[in-house]
Amino acid sequence: MRSILSSLLVPALCMAQAPVISVDQPHFDFGKLYGDAKAVHRFRISNKGNAPLNISRLNPSCGCTSTVIGQWTLNPGQSTEVEATFNPAGFRGTVHKSIQVVSNDPANPTVDLTFEAELLREIMPSTEAVFFQDVLRTSPRKASVRLVSGNGKPVRVTEVKAPGAPYLHGSARAEGNDAWVDILVDGSRIPASRTSGTDAVVVKTDNPRAALINLTVQWELRASVVAEPGRVAWVEPAGRELRSKVVLKQVDGKPFRVLSARTTNPVIRVEGAGKGAASHQDLQVILAANAKAGMYSEKVILTTDSPDQPEVEIRVAASLR
Repeated sequence: MRSILSSLLVPALCMAQAPVISVDQPHFDFGKLYGDAKAVHRFRISNKGNAPLNISRLNPSCGCTSTVIGQWTLNPGQSTEVEATFNPAGFRGTVHKSIQVVSNDPANPTVDLTFEAELLREIMPSTEAVFFQDVLRTSPRKASVRLVSGNGKPVRVTEVKAPGAPYLHGSARAEGNDAWVDILVDGSRIPASRTSGTDAVVVKTDNPRAALINLTVQWELRASVVAEPGRVAWVEPAGRELRSKVVLKQVDGKPFRVLSARTTNPVIRVEGAGKGAASHQDLQVILAANAKAGMYSEKVILTTDSPDQPEVEIRVAASLR
């Protein structure tokens, strides 16, 4: 009888031997965080079971959180700390993150450590990207970005500049504790060969924690003169002259002139430039008969008297056999 009881008790006692993971405070609130300084919190983990607790992995929910653990194995009654370092760079507003702790606790193999923070910048731009569409060369366009004070102190802008973009102008004005940055794009100063672009506007302030604020400006000119077709292509035998008609149209029906034409290869020329003003201009793009067999990828650049579009570019491709 005694041997029967022993055979029943031994498995029961073995089954009772198990680790139990316990976290003192599984959630932490950092509160308000200013700037991009990293924040650190230590979570305390204990083994309240009667067998060794083996922690095998720590899985942060994103790359913004790094972890360090004091020890991976805890005997019964032992404790350790998981140090979580949160990098708030690039975040704004209320953020919730987590760290998954994987262990050999049979009843609770994964435990989530969570934290939250309200991320406030010393200076918070209403937007970090400004878009200008359908810009005319003859009419400047303006957009404004509000710099909101995140610390209750006045935002003071000391300089606004756009390196390498002389067609962008910036100025600042105060409104209470906030400031406005006005960005002006002057189409008349955009090079004739460009129709779109992306530039940076750098705003300097007297706040050492937010000394530089970078704004992205994307712009696109409105096409006032369009080519139909916008691309000329030939696949023909070599040894004969090839022609393709191209029509330039003023989108608002205004008269204009094609002043000149140049090409990137002397075997290509244009006929029809230099005629009187009209709302559309008929041109001929010509590939000379002496063009050798091979592949061609060239351009035709037309100059016009349209103030909104002084240049029109047409791509020319040919495959001569």
